[in-house]
Amino acid sequence: MSGSIAARTGQPILVGVDGGGTRCRARARWLDGTPIGECITGTANILAGVEAARDNIVAAVEGALVEGGLGHADLGRCLVGLGLAGANIPDLSERFLAADLPFARTALEMDAWIACRGAHPDGNGAIAILGTGTAYVVQTGGVFVTVGGWGFHVGDQGSGAWLGHMALRQAALAHDALVEPTGLTDALLAQFDGKPDRIVTFCKTALPRDYGSFAPLVFERAAAGDAIADGILAEATRDIELALNRLVALGAARISLLGGLAPLYAERLSPEISAHIAPPAGDALDGALILAATLLPAEAPA
Repeated sequence: MSGSIAARTGQPILVGVDGGGTRCRARARWLDGTPIGECITGTANILAGVEAARDNIVAAVEGALVEGGLGHADLGRCLVGLGLAGANIPDLSERFLAADLPFARTALEMDAWIACRGAHPDGNGAIAILGTGTAYVVQTGGVFVTVGGWGFHVGDQGSGAWLGHMALRQAALAHDALVEPTGLTDALLAQFDGKPDRIVTFCKTALPRDYGSFAPLVFERAAAGDAIADGILAEATRDIELALNRLVALGAARISLLGGLAPLYAERLSPEISAHIAPPAGDALDGALILAATLLPAEAPA
């Protein structure tokens, strides 16, 4: 190991960073593709704080270097491709890039964009992120277009958070005998001791991930024939297909479904839209490394 490192003295290091609201992942490699290491730290969502995101990103990059026998002194050799939650907000991006980053050069874009780069490294294709939130990205001819991704309060249709919120609304309606109760509404009310006022108290401080914790129950009950659960998922699937068809209209020949809910929704899509679905070629860190490689001089090998 030490001999190979010595032979690479002064050589740039490519690093890809995928920074989300829960964790930050970094992957480092040499220019010839030889892996150096990977590391995971805490949140790198710049919406939650530029300084905390910076510290976790630097720690993740340094941790990836240490795994390959390098260290803090090598941060200045790193060309870093950053895909961060919140990077679509210009003032936050500018503040972050001015936050005394110790790297040689950095490139920053939305975390969803690097996921699209990784899924379709040839530069053409789209992704649908179906998890606690939802977002859609298409890349054609080197240009990215984002659909949705506006967050829980004004978007995220079909997301885990949206499913949980809709299910709680139905539970309250069932309590008041405005809809016929089902196993889903009974199970949800039981979690709040049968008292809708406790649902109201929960909702006062609930975050999207809190609502999303009820999503698996919706899918579980729908599989068992629950009418309310099935109705919620039917509406969610219509919204998702609307967005997927928009990606096709924007030029996406193939679409990769990403996120924890992706395999569950894949089973519910129409044959027409399913014909456009293809597995991703790589992950978000692969996409971040592709972005990092754009920082190389034109004559350097990627």
